[in-house]
Amino acid sequence: MLKTQSFPSVFETNTTELVDVADGLLEGLKVQVDDEQYVVGDLALREGTAPHKGINNAPSDLDYRLLLRAGLLVAQAGGADTPLTLTTGFPYSSYRVHRRSAGNLIEGEQEIEFDGRPFGEGEHSVVGVDIADVEVLPEIEGHVTATREGEIEEDDPFFAVSLGYGTFESVLSLPSGPVQRTATSGHGLRYATSMMAERLREKHYLDMPTEHQIDMAMRRGTVVAGRQRYDLSELRQKVLRIYYNDVVSPALKKAFDDSDFGQTRKMYLAGGGALYTELVDAFDDEFGEVLSLEVVPDPAAHVSRGFALHAAGVNGKSPDHAVGLDLGNANTSVTLFDRERA
Repeated sequence: MLKTQSFPSVFETNTTELVDVADGLLEGLKVQVDDEQYVVGDLALREGTAPHKGINNAPSDLDYRLLLRAGLLVAQAGGADTPLTLTTGFPYSSYRVHRRSAGNLIEGEQEIEFDGRPFGEGEHSVVGVDIADVEVLPEIEGHVTATREGEIEEDDPFFAVSLGYGTFESVLSLPSGPVQRTATSGHGLRYATSMMAERLREKHYLDMPTEHQIDMAMRRGTVVAGRQRYDLSELRQKVLRIYYNDVVSPALKKAFDDSDFGQTRKMYLAGGGALYTELVDAFDDEFGEVLSLEVVPDPAAHVSRGFALHAAGVNGKSPDHAVGLDLGNANTSVTLFDRERA
């Protein structure tokens, strides 16, 4: 049985003394990198003034290194046995560039410094995490692995589509492996949220300072400004349809030809974008007559779960040491094997 814990991929520099403001580590992440302290995830949203996120970061970037340490801290606190076998990934378009540097950064002994006072522990705490094996994959492979080896246990060919905040990706998966010719990457939901931000500024003179605030307003379907609540459902419908028509549909038409549709009648949607019924409806309008369309269970955590299953295979099916870490642009997800239910 897999268990996933997630936190928003946002952070902010913070030197304030925060004591007993969170129920546990996941809600009280305050991590140190390069002698600077940062509130991360839910704590950044509550205690920060303008928490921000990076987009498709490289391993050398502060954003990546900070979210990596926070993710490893969550994995250690979740009970993963060391040494860890960890699988993580990048968008298909960039993983070849980053996989070696990411592996070099992650593998080995990691010493993570954090402030435990937000959730009732010591001011300066240090945790050592030993990582024996690191696998870096295209994120779409995490989708495929979770669909084939996880809860769904799909044996037939299918189209895999992952709708992330930074990128959307797709591939035709056969039982023998992915068809590389069909692999594609494109702009993610950021395209739609940026459009929404522009429309809001034009219509309501709203100026939300961070991308995450815009993203959250779009997810909720409402925004409060000047003590007034605005309904964004109509605008969300419009920008998501434009995003689908301008970005997603042309990319899929280019990636998949008639011979590919002749090999399968199934498409699985994953990623945070699959939580938007407006976007799923757009897929159904285009593919509903030729394909069986299905949103995977817990779509935002699906890639992380696939990474954990892959990690278990790498270390000889020893699940207690396996960790799947998806450093997403919207959320960071950490998946372990739940021994209590196994």
